[in-house]
Amino acid sequence: MIKLKNISQNDVILEDLGMQLLHPNDIVELEGNRKTDAAESSQVIVLISTEVLRVIDNDDAEVTDISLAIDLIKGFSQKSIYTPDNKIWVQSTSRPIGTFTCFSSEGDSQENPLEIGDGAKMMIHHQIGQPLEQDVYVDLNVKENKTYLSEGFAVWENCNFDELHFNVVPKLTPYISGTNTYFNLYGGYLIVPAAGDGTVQVNPALIQLVEIPYSIDNPTVRQSAAFWDADYNLQTHQFENLRANPYGTGQYNIFGTEINLNTVVDILLLRSAQTNLRSSDVAEFGHGMRIKFTFTTYAPDHEWKCIINLTLSRQYSAEN
Repeated sequence: MIKLKNISQNDVILEDLGMQLLHPNDIVELEGNRKTDAAESSQVIVLISTEVLRVIDNDDAEVTDISLAIDLIKGFSQKSIYTPDNKIWVQSTSRPIGTFTCFSSEGDSQENPLEIGDGAKMMIHHQIGQPLEQDVYVDLNVKENKTYLSEGFAVWENCNFDELHFNVVPKLTPYISGTNTYFNLYGGYLIVPAAGDGTVQVNPALIQLVEIPYSIDNPTVRQSAAFWDADYNLQTHQFENLRANPYGTGQYNIFGTEINLNTVVDILLLRSAQTNLRSSDVAEFGHGMRIKFTFTTYAPDHEWKCIINLTLSRQYSAEN
């Protein structure tokens, strides 16, 4: 029998299943009308997609592959879906299930973790006399709004082999030197747990957790080692119960120095007018990751402009 398990740290009310209340780690069996209701429930699909609920299959095994979990809820016994004449149904879009396509040239305001838009603009208007290299940081609220990058488009004016660089970097946590602490600095950039013999000190109120997403190729493995875990409270929109994961199998990292987590555009020379940044893949933004555009002016100094528009797949494209 297919079941649903609450894997979050908060109570979940399944309105589409008759106001079923699930406490953390509670399990509900899907049988009879409840199975039909779950298959038709957009609420259930979203909660599975955002890893609030997890599907347990007929063998009592937890299904961590989200697409397979949704297939099981909808009544498909395998990942491939077939048409009535036995042809494989292929979805040509890279958009992950449970998200909407959203085109944007700005980030999200950081005043509210539920905010969509009203953040930094993805643009530069370089004027003569300004630094020849200028950085623009753009933040997206993704902890409660799963977000994936798909493609991009750039348009510019009056460029003379000027450069655009596009990287994904972490939010940073300030630190100071210390003795006998619970934090160490690894590689000059990563703040990792220590057993009371650490050499750096961190103010817990200023910690910026950076989530390490699961690998696209293997959805049961994160993209890199992660040395911290924490609970996220959906009511307060705050992290709680920060704890060390010395084995690197956690969910979050803490960075003291900026590094490139991903390079999207290594270097784009700007000369004509515009270009498409095409891709058939998507990449998930983890909480605490930032978009960093670096614009470099090619001498002699001159005025020029550039605007970037990104194609995003977002769980919510408008505030609820």
